Amino acid sequence: MVEVIKAEVSEALARKFRRKAMEIYGYKKGAMKTALEDMMKRFAASGSVDWRSLRGCIQSKSTSVELQHRMWGKAD
Repeated sequence: MVEVIKAEVSEALARKFRRKAMEIYGYKKGAMKTALEDMMKRFAASGSVDWRSLRGCIQSKSTSVELQHRMWGKAD
């Protein structure tokens, strides 16, 4: 069974992702799908999240996107 997932991302991020996907998976049909599936599998298998590190963030005046960027920045 196949499921369609739609999301809006910035043009800059989409360009970077497409470029990287083509570099890794080749300049052929299905490269984007393969890259997205690989990325999602790695994300899903990455293990547990340290939810304690989010303590106090929920009450901040940051938007949910800003909070995500803050947390993702720690993982880099």
